[in-house]
Amino acid sequence: MDFYDAHVHLLWEGDLERALEPWGLMKEDGLKGMALIIMAHHLGDRTRCLKLIPPAYHGFFDSSFFSRPPSVENCIPPAPAGIEFFPYLDSRYIQEPQADLKKFHDAGIEGLKVLFVPEEDRDNGMVGWERLLGRSLEESEDLTSRLVEQAAGYGWPVIFHADLRRYGDYVEDLLGAFPRTNFILPHFGFSRKAVTGLLERRENVYTDFSSLLPFMRKNPKAYLDFINDFPERVLFGSDAVVNWPELTRDYLEFIREKIPREETLSRVLSGNYLKIHGRTDPS
Repeated sequence: MDFYDAHVHLLWEGDLERALEPWGLMKEDGLKGMALIIMAHHLGDRTRCLKLIPPAYHGFFDSSFFSRPPSVENCIPPAPAGIEFFPYLDSRYIQEPQADLKKFHDAGIEGLKVLFVPEEDRDNGMVGWERLLGRSLEESEDLTSRLVEQAAGYGWPVIFHADLRRYGDYVEDLLGAFPRTNFILPHFGFSRKAVTGLLERRENVYTDFSSLLPFMRKNPKAYLDFINDFPERVLFGSDAVVNWPELTRDYLEFIREKIPREETLSRVLSGNYLKIHGRTDPS
């Protein structure tokens, strides 16, 4: 059965073309495409940049990437034959002077990724915008809202990473202000209970299980019950980086084994992704 990974980061080690080769081989597993989250803007300071990336990921890419100026014009790499990339802008380092998304739109970006970390995230080892950029919670909320407003104007879907246990009210208000924009809350919003409420109240809200495989393995019934409750709102997502395709394969093996109902499996692996991204089979 074909599948799409809705959450892959364009971070790698060594030569990019060579790093992408294993993804092309995953066509044999059914891979048709992926949402590729691209850092077409960063701070130009490796040490500072790494403070907004969970330390568990630091060993899977060459951190010297952050010492090189990103190229907006050439930010989207060519995909392996038979695979389609849907490019999202990773906006975690954007500040006021770079808040106009037009240049990213003109470069071919088709979606927005928001990593909403206005304050320290000790669980994931990120210092947050307040400590890193000297930006208050209110300023971060205002900037994020303006970025999402622009994304909505372009018709982009938005991957919105936020801990609903801490920022649920702000997130729901923001998502409700753009009812025609598709929002994907990765990692089940860090709370199945909180994201359930949003899925029930907001038709434009979806979620994915990226980064949750260790928890799903420990308590498969609870997570699979959730997926079965919302088969039309859950996407397959791994949180892999380009240098770590094995993670996507691990998720795929688990999901194919644990979801016996073919209709539900098809929706999670491909149907929901294609609906949100307005795509058809690239083959």
